[in-house]
Amino acid sequence: MRNERIDTTDKGQVQLLFGDQSSLSIAPGSGVVINEFIYDPQTQTGNLTATVTTGLLRYVGGEISRKQEVVFYTPRAAVSVRGGIILIRAERDAGAGGKTEALFLSGDRMCVTASGQTQCTTKFATAITSEGGEPPSTPAPVTIEAIQALFNNLQAADEGAN
Repeated sequence: MRNERIDTTDKGQVQLLFGDQSSLSIAPGSGVVINEFIYDPQTQTGNLTATVTTGLLRYVGGEISRKQEVVFYTPRAAVSVRGGIILIRAERDAGAGGKTEALFLSGDRMCVTASGQTQCTTKFATAITSEGGEPPSTPAPVTIEAIQALFNNLQAADEGAN
């Protein structure tokens, strides 16, 4: 798979299940391009890269991320994860370059690279952000409530909701 674009409406969502047993949940109002997905089930190796133009996604790692980093590009940052679960929110802002927020929920490690600098974390429930193309922040703890709010945003809006 190469250069597959997924755009969700404000009431739509998508969950992709890949051959390496990883999954990608894409929230309503998001834009994602699967740059490359290659997987050899014989050797359990491959490559996965994607670009998040805007919105929110959850990645749950599979065989590829157990052996090497999987990389997600946003307008001004790159988020990599090895063997884990992450949430990425990318906001577009034409003037300042937008904001990238990455939350590390489990796995070996997550790194965010922006403006030539990298910050990594191995501590669960931590976030790294980069705003306006600035270098990434140091990892900061995230509350359970903040994580739950993002998980709620992954769900499509209910037609009957107020």
